Amino acid sequence: MAAADQVVRVGVVEGIPREIAVDQDHLVGRFSPFYHCVFESLDQQFSFRQMPLAQILYQLKKGRLDVGLPLVQTEERDQYADFGGRLFQTEYVYLLLEDLPPLEQTFGLTYSFIRRFVGEQLLLGEGAKMLAVSGWKQAVDMLKLGRADVVILPWVLLDPLMADFEGQYFVRSASWVDISLYVSHSTEEKGLAEKLRASVRRCRYRNDQN
Repeated sequence: MAAADQVVRVGVVEGIPREIAVDQDHLVGRFSPFYHCVFESLDQQFSFRQMPLAQILYQLKKGRLDVGLPLVQTEERDQYADFGGRLFQTEYVYLLLEDLPPLEQTFGLTYSFIRRFVGEQLLLGEGAKMLAVSGWKQAVDMLKLGRADVVILPWVLLDPLMADFEGQYFVRSASWVDISLYVSHSTEEKGLAEKLRASVRRCRYRNDQN
C-alpha cells in the first residue's frame, strides 16, 4: 500500500494496446493523453503495470493496487474502491455474425465477453446466458466458432479484432459509458482519491473545451 513517500501503484487493463498500454513505465495509446493529464498535475510518483481486468479488480479489493484503469463504474466495484468520475466516454457494442431480430426479443442468446467486464449489465432477451473468457480475442473466437451468439465489447476493439475476418458481421450499439479510474479504499496514500477526482474534473473540463 502506498505511503506518503512511496510510489502509487497503478494497474492498467491489458489486451487493448492500441487504446492503452505500458511502455517503460509510461502510458501509451489513444487513451493515454487523458490519463497523462490526470497524473501529471499531481506531485506524486506513479508506477504502471499491465494485467487482466479481473486481476486488477481483485488487487484493488485486496489493497495490493492503489489505482486501476481504464474502468467504468459499477455498484460492485464501489464497495471496495472510489470511482474517479467521468474522464471521457466510449461506446460498447454488440457484435454478431447473423442479423438477428432485436436482441431483447430473442430467447436464449449466449453473450461472450471477458471476465469481470460489465457485459452482464447489457444482456438482452429472456434466458440470456453468459460466456466469460480470459481475453477479447477469445471472446470473438467464441462467436466465430458458434459457441456464442453475441460478443459485447468496446467499439474501439472492433477494427483490430475483425481486421482479418472475411465474412459479414453486424454491429449494434449497446451503451455509451463513462470511462475513468478507480482508487482502492485500502490505499495508504492520504487523500489520493480526492486528489485524483479533482484532477479528473480539471482534465474533463479541458477536454470538453477542445
